[in-house]
Amino acid sequence: MLVIVVLTDFSILFQNAPLVTSAFTSTAFRLLKVSSFVFSSSLQSQNSITVSQEQEPQRPPSPSPLVKRQYETFLWKPSTFIHFERDHHPTDITQFNINYRVEGPTDGEPILLVHGFGANVNHFRNNIPHLVEQGYRVYAIDLLGFGASDKPKNVIYSIELWADLLSDFIRHLSSSTISIHDSAILENDKKKKKKKWVIAGNSIGGLCSLATAVKEKDLIGGCILFNCAGAMTGFRYDELPIFLWPILWVIQNVFFGDFVGSFFFQNFKTRTNVERILKEQGVYVDQRHVNDELLEILLGPSDDEGAKDVFLRVFRGPPGPSPENLLQVMESPVLAIWGKQDPWTPHDGGLHPATELHKYAKGPFELVVLDSVGHCPHDETPDQVNALVSNFLRNLPIANDFNK
Repeated sequence: MLVIVVLTDFSILFQNAPLVTSAFTSTAFRLLKVSSFVFSSSLQSQNSITVSQEQEPQRPPSPSPLVKRQYETFLWKPSTFIHFERDHHPTDITQFNINYRVEGPTDGEPILLVHGFGANVNHFRNNIPHLVEQGYRVYAIDLLGFGASDKPKNVIYSIELWADLLSDFIRHLSSSTISIHDSAILENDKKKKKKKWVIAGNSIGGLCSLATAVKEKDLIGGCILFNCAGAMTGFRYDELPIFLWPILWVIQNVFFGDFVGSFFFQNFKTRTNVERILKEQGVYVDQRHVNDELLEILLGPSDDEGAKDVFLRVFRGPPGPSPENLLQVMESPVLAIWGKQDPWTPHDGGLHPATELHKYAKGPFELVVLDSVGHCPHDETPDQVNALVSNFLRNLPIANDFNK
């Protein structure tokens, strides 16, 4: 409760801040709104902050899960120690299990789908079948720390970490060696022209997609953004006036610290809170899409070992590169599909408005804004998004040799 009171007092400062802070104000209010919402709803329940974790009611396991979580496994070994915490360096870099889903003809043009914060491969359940029908080889991946992928505690979670993962994943599948999980590929397929990839992502998955496309410009021929995040956490110190830095520090180190953050996570991941946030905080405008299947997709991994640590480390982590900086050095065509009613990554406001991104793009850039749609357009209005994606893909010269 003390945290809420302090942050509420800070909100008065936001409201009276000069115009230079208006972009941050909208971003900060979105985070504080959900945070206060979760805490207040938790305190109003029959459980108080004094109730021990053992006494809190746990979400009963589903007798028959609505969704399959585990698909194929990519064994990933980071190439550097920089992604590990200094005090927890392993004697040798650990190999992680990365979950991914693959469907479609083995000779189809490859597409990689990257989920946003707290989601996983199944968030693209309404997009994969359509792309497969169009003849594409579709991959969806669980980022390290999410879905059915490993959730290590000694890793520094960052956009750069995930970009390295996605880069290695693409390189592995683009190599002449047949993956053991793609053993159905015929020997003749190796002799065919290798095709460039298209990478698509939602929210922080969009930012990861941009970062990967910059790293692998010879392997990636196009990028699709679904309400791309401006940063991993939404905040950068260098984008704020100095007098607002203490507020950001409190949010990241107190609100999402191990003590307060642990309580926050336990209450955040309840079905009631997640459902209310999806419906009432602008994530989904059409609430018919917030159903049992979606809730199972989002809630299932939250009970995994390490899920809490990932949740808090991401919110305390570095913001990573901005979409504007990445677009300036990226030559591949970009399609940005934006839900107009998204309060988290607004199309025409905040620190990184979608309507301004075209000014930074080095290559072709197209923005499509969808009315009455929230933060996850690919899932909320899949038919409309699938049509836009298909049209974009048809006009890409991606079926070329890498040497061209």
